[in-house]
Amino acid sequence: METLYRWSKHVDEDQLDEWETRLIVAEVIFSAEKLVNRKRWQLSSYATTRDQADKLRARFGGGVTEVRPHDWQPSAETGAGSVLKIRDALVVIEAEDDEVWESMRRKHPDRIVLSFPPQLAFGTGGHPTTAGCLRFLADAAGDRNEDWSLLDLGCGSGILAVAAAKLGAGRVVAVENDNLALKYARQNAERHGVADKIEFLSGDAVELLSGSSLGTFDVVAANLFSELLITLMPHFPTAISEGGEIILSGFLTSQARQVTEASRAAGIPLHDFLRRGKWVAGHGARANA
Repeated sequence: METLYRWSKHVDEDQLDEWETRLIVAEVIFSAEKLVNRKRWQLSSYATTRDQADKLRARFGGGVTEVRPHDWQPSAETGAGSVLKIRDALVVIEAEDDEVWESMRRKHPDRIVLSFPPQLAFGTGGHPTTAGCLRFLADAAGDRNEDWSLLDLGCGSGILAVAAAKLGAGRVVAVENDNLALKYARQNAERHGVADKIEFLSGDAVELLSGSSLGTFDVVAANLFSELLITLMPHFPTAISEGGEIILSGFLTSQARQVTEASRAAGIPLHDFLRRGKWVAGHGARANA
């Protein structure tokens, strides 16, 4: 584990929407949390160098702190952290300690228990967009009795890719352009025993899809900014098998109309939606020829 640098800024409740939108537009990977007995929200983003973190501070204000491995690795005493239950299929916890993880497996013997510690805010399952994608993914897996395939665009921590492999996907390709996120995604796949089932690719999602070298998939998931989703939309039909499904998230309620119109124009209309706060996840399918 390496020393990281955390940029953070505290904002009032009535400023949270404005700041989250600002960071999304700037394509900054961040987390937002409100600690117990605190009135203000803390926005955080992690970098591998001090210079990267200082650039965020210069642009957005706030402060930078050095985060050593023992500062951010959860200890056994933290327990399972947040517990997210998805249908009757998955339980997602934030435990780093294997004993806590095993305890949760015993407690939920009929479900797959995934453990994603909040290492770098790349997706532990707690964020509304990730939770919505996991629910649609569990439904898609439940409808498929044979090996199926998943393309995960913007895989972050690898949580969707790992969940798909655990839910029976025979082929999983996970794409991410942030090398630090990709590093932890590979580690999470190894930790869950599915590294041999997932192909991780570093690259730009638009370039990869427009090159048509990845083939087609039964399910395509993309948890990305709305602008990128709209840019990718014309390329999705070439990546989705006939009758295949699409799972989209990362867009706000105010952006849902543009994303929905783009998906309809691409021939893969979204017909199911999950809204959690201001965030939306959508699910659609490509019609059979």
